[in-house]
Amino acid sequence: MKLAKRIGNKITKIRMKRNLTLEKLAYENDISKGYLSEIESGKKLPSLLMLERIAVALEVDIKDLF
Repeated sequence: MKLAKRIGNKITKIRMKRNLTLEKLAYENDISKGYLSEIESGKKLPSLLMLERIAVALEVDIKDLF
């Protein structure tokens, strides 16, 4: 599986487990809902800085996104 797709799937699983909407997670990271959607679908590979911000918002270690 491509790295972008694997990371996107992990973010989606964790976000849903935490009962966060796409909109709320995007808002907490100051990014558009569309960009976050592209990350979750594996169309975009986020930077390490963005992954760190998402991990903080999801209350997980960045390594949990890989």
